[in-house]
Amino acid sequence: MAIYRGSETIIPNGSTVLEEGDLVFTVTIPEGIPNLIKLFNRKEKSGSKVMMVGGGDIGFYLAQWLEKKGFSVKVIERNEARASFIAERLKKAIVIRGDGTNQNLMIEENVKDIDTFIAVTNDEEANILASLLAKRMGAERCIALIDKPEYLSMVSTIGIDVAVSPRLASVSGILQFVRRGKILAVTQLMEERVEAIETIAMETSDIVSRPLKELKFPHGALIGAVVKDGSDVIIPTGETLINPGDKVIIFTLPKVVPKIEKMLMVKPEYF
Repeated sequence: MAIYRGSETIIPNGSTVLEEGDLVFTVTIPEGIPNLIKLFNRKEKSGSKVMMVGGGDIGFYLAQWLEKKGFSVKVIERNEARASFIAERLKKAIVIRGDGTNQNLMIEENVKDIDTFIAVTNDEEANILASLLAKRMGAERCIALIDKPEYLSMVSTIGIDVAVSPRLASVSGILQFVRRGKILAVTQLMEERVEAIETIAMETSDIVSRPLKELKFPHGALIGAVVKDGSDVIIPTGETLINPGDKVIIFTLPKVVPKIEKMLMVKPEYF
């Protein structure tokens, strides 16, 4: 659905060629995940071993959620009182008092065997440093909580797999109500370079009742999935028809959003 190549953001078409090192965003139904992983020549892992640095509110609630989902969780928290607090309230997670940027501690806790490393302290620099250290020592995947735009733009180039931004999450939530059309959700990806818009197709909008190949869809936008009857998820082709009431997932560059909004709006003659 989108390609991040250095500083360039690409909404692909049939002639687009992937290059080594591209960061690729894809859409698939759950049953298609093994084939997708095979296509990219990656080994599928369970991701069940998680190490987390930071036992604040975000870390604590995330650890609780991961426990419920059956993950094996270790939490590293620097503050002794906070470490004791969350240790008493987590049922299965191992809580360690220590510094997540301490290399010796990482070695002792076998970070090299960790499937997913997550840094969610209140210190962005510490999150970046801890993630880079974990990655260098063998952690399979590293996620860092980062909010500064200047940091977000560089994480993928320095080796951090995922940067999560509370600021962007807030912006995405607000955009749901600002965008025109019947919008269910808006998610900003790639440091605000791509928007994923979930919308409901209206009866008189320009995207209904014609095969996708006949739509004059603007360059820089792509329909990634269509949900019919509330649960039937379709990865569309050029022959796919969108009907009124269908949910549609659109990936678009920000500069194309006004054209997308125009296509999604109910026309005045409808009234």
